[in-house]
Amino acid sequence: MKLIAFKKLEKYLIVWIKALLLFAIFIYLLANVLSSQLISPLYFQLVKEDKKAVARFLNKIKDLAMFPSFLEMNKIIYGNSLEQEVFSEDNKRKEAIAEHESLLQKNPKSRDALCNLYLLYYEDGNETKAEEYLNRAKEVDPSLR
Repeated sequence: MKLIAFKKLEKYLIVWIKALLLFAIFIYLLANVLSSQLISPLYFQLVKEDKKAVARFLNKIKDLAMFPSFLEMNKIIYGNSLEQEVFSEDNKRKEAIAEHESLLQKNPKSRDALCNLYLLYYEDGNETKAEEYLNRAKEVDPSLR
């Protein structure tokens, strides 16, 4: 009698172990599917060696300490033109700043030039200079906020 009860208990345990194993496999597969959706599309572009994606990535990490080593490593792969692509926005901004400052020399009360210089310096991260141009623009046009 004990042997029959033991055999039934053993069958139930085997069924439960199989069910738990299937449940664990299901959870594992579900976690893999969900985590694969969290991977940035930029990763796949980098894996495909997309030069524009590398330039965007480097542009995003410019302020980090590891940027110079990443830049040098990728310049070996993609050539020196990569550095020009990474800094193209900065160079365009500097050109625009120079252009607006020359316009400002011609007309020091140009509200638009002052406002544009505020925005350009703010984007460049020079908040002190940006505030200076904003204050000058407010002196010219007090209706600015």
